[in-house]
Amino acid sequence: MSLSTNFFNTLKKDVAVSAAAFNIYSIEAFISEYIHELIEIGDIPDFQLCENTNHVGSKGAYINGFNIDTNDNTEAVTLNLVVTDYDQRLDLETLTQTEASLWFKRLLKFFKESYSNEFYDKLDPSTEVYRLSECIDVYKDSIEEVNLFFLSERQISASFKEIKREEFEGINIKYHLWDISRLEKLRSSNSSREALEIDFVKKYQSPLDCLHAHLGDTALPSYLVICPGDILADLYNDYGARLLEQNVRSFLQAKGGVNKGIRNTILHEPEYFFSYNNGITATASDIEIIYKEGHSCISRIVDLQIVNGGQTTASLAKAKIKDKADLSKIFVQMKLTIVSDNQSEKIIPKISEYANTQNKVNVSDLSANHPYHIKIEELSRKLWAPPTKIVVRDSGWFYERSRGQYNEMLASGNRNLLKIKYPKTQLFTKTDLAKYMMIWDNPEPKWVNMGAQKNFAKFSEYISKNWKKMETEGKVNDYYFKKIVARAIIFKQTEKLVSVQAWYTNGYRANIVIYTLAYLSHFLKKNSKKIDYLKLWKEQCLSVNFENVLVELTREINNILVSPNQSRSTNNISEWAKKDACWGTIIAQSEKLDTFITSEFIKELIDKEKAELIVDEANHKQKIADAISIQNTINSIDKYFWREFLQYLEKEHQVGFKEKGILKAAGLKIKDLSSKQCFVLDRLLEDYRDDFEKFQLKNKESLMSDI
Repeated sequence: MSLSTNFFNTLKKDVAVSAAAFNIYSIEAFISEYIHELIEIGDIPDFQLCENTNHVGSKGAYINGFNIDTNDNTEAVTLNLVVTDYDQRLDLETLTQTEASLWFKRLLKFFKESYSNEFYDKLDPSTEVYRLSECIDVYKDSIEEVNLFFLSERQISASFKEIKREEFEGINIKYHLWDISRLEKLRSSNSSREALEIDFVKKYQSPLDCLHAHLGDTALPSYLVICPGDILADLYNDYGARLLEQNVRSFLQAKGGVNKGIRNTILHEPEYFFSYNNGITATASDIEIIYKEGHSCISRIVDLQIVNGGQTTASLAKAKIKDKADLSKIFVQMKLTIVSDNQSEKIIPKISEYANTQNKVNVSDLSANHPYHIKIEELSRKLWAPPTKIVVRDSGWFYERSRGQYNEMLASGNRNLLKIKYPKTQLFTKTDLAKYMMIWDNPEPKWVNMGAQKNFAKFSEYISKNWKKMETEGKVNDYYFKKIVARAIIFKQTEKLVSVQAWYTNGYRANIVIYTLAYLSHFLKKNSKKIDYLKLWKEQCLSVNFENVLVELTREINNILVSPNQSRSTNNISEWAKKDACWGTIIAQSEKLDTFITSEFIKELIDKEKAELIVDEANHKQKIADAISIQNTINSIDKYFWREFLQYLEKEHQVGFKEKGILKAAGLKIKDLSSKQCFVLDRLLEDYRDDFEKFQLKNKESLMSDI
């Protein structure tokens, strides 16, 4: 049996389990398997399922779901439209070029009919498909890009040829085919993205001129590359945000894509573009060099990531489509660094940070290697949820800090036993974590409705800003993790409750759940009450009283979301949910909403003062544990290390008198250092250890060369 067949059979089982666990149809569970991965790698910000698609199918057009991604700064719209051929096939079958093209045509027809022919008039006004079609018609002038996603339960044939992007009414339309093999390949990779392999000769009929720049002791191979404006624009129009390093992508989403000065130079002074522009900084995991007429050229790049110059690239791409600009006179300098796969997660964010220092890019630490995420992962592997009526043994809530960790864990032993130990229903990712925390803690629930990546970026800003204090005060501890899990249980159970309600017919489950829990958080703060998270952790389920409140609140929140409102600027509910006015409309109904929060449920809550005592006690225990751990680690380090470390810091950096004194004491090693001294040394190691190790390695190589 081939790997893809094994994967197909495993996926079938996973779909069946998810459908049963969350009370959803198999097709929704199947689509979710793909969407989860696409959100994690940043190919799609979020997803809204469309129901009642038979109303569309009868017209030759078809759609299963969508996402509308609006740039907050420019109001430019990117549409992500999704279709699937899921048919609960018993065996893995082959998908032909003709069949794939047909599905894409049906999806494209939905867009074009909605764009040009007021297609929504032919649809049922009560459906989400109607509202999407109407939204396309109303906001057609703002649409810049349409991504067509075809998610298949089949495997593409070996002869399949890539479907090239096209342009329609100044809109860039791109095709994304995801079959079983591609999903399997992505899941088997631990990378936080799908690596691109670009053959410049085959795809763009031209290699890129380059010069070797890694002379002397350069640690990483580097090249100076001259990239024609046409090719750089086509690269972005073909691959979009997949080319951008995560911090740069986050920046562009927040600030807008086109710089007016860059656009002006493109349109009016293209011959000066090379002189005026700073160029771009990029990384790759591998390249292929060929020699053409005596000079070196890059013919192929693997995993190209632009870490600085995203605005330059996006501006060229949009000028080519929107302005029909002639880019033949434009050339862009690129500094390209080769970073291996095992170095990428550590090195690329640093290159991005340093390259963007002068460009006022607020670089949020979105890396899975941030200490916060490492700590959550550590707690995830240490703490075991108690047995319940449903789960008769201890089980773990698996935090997937990096993509692929869960599948890697399953592959490391008996898959069936490990699935019992860590059920997939108890798996959560970085974007899930951000969602669970932001709903309850952030006063603007619109962020969670903005989509997984934007919400995660906002959450990362908070963590980056507050991490030192959180770490010093021991706030990320056993109780903190149990609170995360309790919030995950609340969220997942609310989803299940909504799915089985008779009134739920419109597909806005995500928005309903988010605003219901956000309102509950608002009510608790207003009344100085807290959820008893420890009780919820212990029972691993919601009480009957809690569920009854959620059923009532979700119904009323749904009514508020769909009811006509003077403040509502769009009929598309998922877009309305992203507006501040939407939350204001819900808060305005507080008096009515509060009547559904029963006295029986309120009795299960705990007072704010008691909750704060629980948190303080947990923080105190963690501070003691952290202090002991740091003290043991620091005191176990040899005194000669500290002497050499002090010499390095005095030579290369400026350190204070206090730090020097502690380092000298560590170098003497007369007695064990105190916890406060160890804390200072731990901070110095955190700030300078990487540079110190490079310094040591360079000195060692220099000594070896002298022998």
